[in-house]
Amino acid sequence: MSGRIIPVLAGLALCLLLPAPAMSQGVTLPDFARVELDNGTVLLLNEQHDVPLVAVSAILWGGAAADSAEQYGVASLLASLLEKGAGERDALQFAEAVDSVGGSLSAGTGLESITITGDFLARDTDLMVELVADMLLRPALDADELTKLRERAINFIRVGKDTNLNALLPIYGHAFLFGDHPYGNPIGGSETTLANITHADVVDYYEQQVGADRLIISVSGDFDAASMRVKLEAAFGDWRPAAGQLVDVTASEPQTGSRVLLVDKPGATQTYFWIGNIGVARDFEQRAALNLANTVFGGRFTSMLNEALRVRSGLTYGARSQLQRPSKPVSGQGRGQDAVRSCAARRSIELE
Repeated sequence: MSGRIIPVLAGLALCLLLPAPAMSQGVTLPDFARVELDNGTVLLLNEQHDVPLVAVSAILWGGAAADSAEQYGVASLLASLLEKGAGERDALQFAEAVDSVGGSLSAGTGLESITITGDFLARDTDLMVELVADMLLRPALDADELTKLRERAINFIRVGKDTNLNALLPIYGHAFLFGDHPYGNPIGGSETTLANITHADVVDYYEQQVGADRLIISVSGDFDAASMRVKLEAAFGDWRPAAGQLVDVTASEPQTGSRVLLVDKPGATQTYFWIGNIGVARDFEQRAALNLANTVFGGRFTSMLNEALRVRSGLTYGARSQLQRPSKPVSGQGRGQDAVRSCAARRSIELE
């Protein structure tokens, strides 16, 4: 199979090393108001009155990068626990409060953040602010709910080893690629680390890593910006900062040469491949062109990669590529062509 993959990758590298096209003209982003509260919380308010909906995104810096090696998965457990009761509502009452108005509200974890996202009708904006504030400032952090979430997470990993190996590939791949760097942390943890996480550990993580000084709240939709600012200031203006230090994530070192990690699974009926390397950061100047190149190469079902390996040759059920741009780039990376070359080498390619 490698004889067919290499020409495709070479074509991509050539494409990315060509001069980037000029920025498209006539594309404008909507205006928004940026407000920073005295406690460090940042508000981004974008009025859009096209439809009577309001969307919210509350981002807390930290995420799985702040997990210790003994507690991989604690940030993920905390994020899931934020949905299981807050304020004066238990888990069921909280879910019913969201569902009863046709809204959506969920929390998730990435390598560098915990994010709460939601959508509500404009008439339910007050409820939206109340629920998000409860999740962040007054989470129930119920011990029984944590036990259920922890056991479910462990069982998902166990089942994945038998029935969903493809979902585990990125976990092995990132750990092999990044080693002890925080970007190699398994976001969802492992069977061993999850089993060792206690309720006290989750509460301590909340106290140490969650606070106003790490919060960005973005609201977009059918609302009045001045009124929304007043509501958010009243809800979050007096919140405390995080007690601990934010993890200082340094730039990861570039990888040279080729390394292969083999995960033996006796009895498996399929073989999965994950190919990747380190590349560029979130603020890469040519990110729009890079996203376009990835879409054409392997980011969709009709991409060059899937066309060559599935449709034409029948070598695999599916193949795709994706780009993940964290906050830190390759160590010592410059801009311009050097950055593009680095990016050509950094992409995750999954085959099954």
